[in-house]
Amino acid sequence: MASLLLTNCYVVTVDPERRVIEHGWIEVEGDSIAAIGAMSELGERSAAETIDLGGKMVLPGFVNGHNHHWGSLFKNTGEGLLLEDWLDAVTLPLGAQLTNPDLEVAGYLGAIEQIRTGTTCSLNHVVLINDPDSIEAMVNPVVEVGIRQLVTKELRETPSPAFSDRYEANPHVRDREAELAMANEVIDRFDGRGGLIHMGLAIETGANWMLHNSTSDEIIMAGVELAERRGLKITNHCSAGTPWLSIREFEQQTGGGDVDYLAQLGALSDSWVFIHALHLKARELDHIARCGAAVITNPVSNSYSCDGIPPLRALVEADFTLGLGTDGTYVNCSPDMVEQMKFAALIGNATHFDPGLMTAERVIEMATIGSARAMGLDHLIGSLEVGKRADMVVFDLDKAHATVANRPIAALVFSAHGTDVDTVLVNGEVVLRDGELVGFDREQEVLEEARVRAREAIERAGLDQTVFVPWRK
Repeated sequence: MASLLLTNCYVVTVDPERRVIEHGWIEVEGDSIAAIGAMSELGERSAAETIDLGGKMVLPGFVNGHNHHWGSLFKNTGEGLLLEDWLDAVTLPLGAQLTNPDLEVAGYLGAIEQIRTGTTCSLNHVVLINDPDSIEAMVNPVVEVGIRQLVTKELRETPSPAFSDRYEANPHVRDREAELAMANEVIDRFDGRGGLIHMGLAIETGANWMLHNSTSDEIIMAGVELAERRGLKITNHCSAGTPWLSIREFEQQTGGGDVDYLAQLGALSDSWVFIHALHLKARELDHIARCGAAVITNPVSNSYSCDGIPPLRALVEADFTLGLGTDGTYVNCSPDMVEQMKFAALIGNATHFDPGLMTAERVIEMATIGSARAMGLDHLIGSLEVGKRADMVVFDLDKAHATVANRPIAALVFSAHGTDVDTVLVNGEVVLRDGELVGFDREQEVLEEARVRAREAIERAGLDQTVFVPWRK
């Protein structure tokens, strides 16, 4: 007998054939999908529990390819700033204030808000300087709430000589040997925890980070070797910034862009997950294609900080592995992947003057199997297929704003909201049912603590006079 049977549902599989079963069922056994079919083929199947979904839509849980969970504490703090100003004036000062209890409550909040909007897996791009205790503070809430996450341990080393004299080259807290040893330690310690945690690396090779002397050539090469040896993905902020500020300064200093620089080092490989990828030259796109790396776009974040739109037509036509992310909610203000899909479609089509470029189907692919493939997890998640993990989301489109749907796939992207999620499963476990969290009863406590801790951190950073303003003129 199966452990769970979902019946009477509109199944969007995103499998290789892109099957849509208008009146279907899904059988879950343990943590995986055991069978999928049409209601006409259900027969006498039985399960420990059967949920009649009454026509609701079931699709793979969204896979958020780029997120900074601690950013959940700092929504609406960076409005009206270009990326470089926002990083120096808001993000870095706030990050310096965070304690492990702050990271823990941010982890709870990030997990809750993503589950409530249909995300079952995210890539937590770690940018702060961490140790095993702070990683523990990030990971434990994720496992407790029940969401899947790829956690990327950051690798840092101050370059010597300094890459740029624009910013002071402050020595990193660890030397290279200790940095790599710690990365190996946390990977061994946390990979596989709760059946939900996957580990990777974050190496900041983007223009603004290099100009801040955050990364050395040597740590880049050592990180690539570590990733290839241990089968890890490497996330980085790539070609993201204001064209006439950090992007131009980096090109003047190096003669090329972010990907050009990695190519010159001999550091390109299929381990890289290039985040943003806004201002890539044709030769850089060719570099990415040749090495088999992936790209994650973040349309709402890039619109918020006005740093650009990726070359979507080129990425689509070259059949890149292309995923979708929210970025941290301090430069987005919402982790809602439905919102990201709608922005990706509308902004992409308007930018390229092509209403057929970014279809509803394409952005759903980006938000599911595309991000899963970019993160190296497509053998487990990203589509509804027998043998894959039962990570899935149920949408209730029987709402005034989504009815009459006419074409359900389009209604999901252009009419629905992430908060229309009814039920969520991760690893075969129901973590949200009828809009209520299952197995975690401290949501209100988390929200209250998050408000207090966010305000205290903002005040410690000296940003209260610019953030807590009722009305800006």
